Amino acid sequence: MHPTTYLGLDEESNKVDNSQYRAMIDSLLYLTASIPNILFSVGLCAKFQQDSMKDHLTIVKRIFRYLIGTPNLGL
Repeated sequence: MHPTTYLGLDEESNKVDNSQYRAMIDSLLYLTASIPNILFSVGLCAKFQQDSMKDHLTIVKRIFRYLIGTPNLGL
């Protein structure tokens, strides 16, 4: 995640389906055991599982794109 990215409760953004967001976060939390460099970003996104917005979902999708682009990185 970019260092200047701010995640907060933005009332202007559209809400997303919480069950889909939670499933994505759960998948990423499982992957943090073998890919520890995503732990901080996933932890920040996990804070917003109860009330997730479109901006939060965009960040989670960006993490997945990072993982697709770096399949050789691991422990």
